[in-house]
Amino acid sequence: MNKIVAKGFSIGVIAPIITLVVYISFVLELDVDTAIYKFERTNTLSHHISLSVFLTNIILFFMHLRTNKQHVAKGILGATFIYAFIVLYIRFF
Repeated sequence: MNKIVAKGFSIGVIAPIITLVVYISFVLELDVDTAIYKFERTNTLSHHISLSVFLTNIILFFMHLRTNKQHVAKGILGATFIYAFIVLYIRFF
């Protein structure tokens, strides 16, 4: 794996986690543990993860495409696919 693609992959993995934590902390005004427990209880954990990934990674993906950093964008897209499999696993298993 190319170093630049790996950089994009790590950005694509870390940025949605930060976005979800910021959303939980500032919008919902809850602790992360409490929010995840509520998400699991109401069966909406996969919804929150996928929304966080979609909103964050689509902005980062197109931002890197616009600045002609296609290899970083490939890594972000790869991370998005990994998150998609994680969400499918959470949703159906």
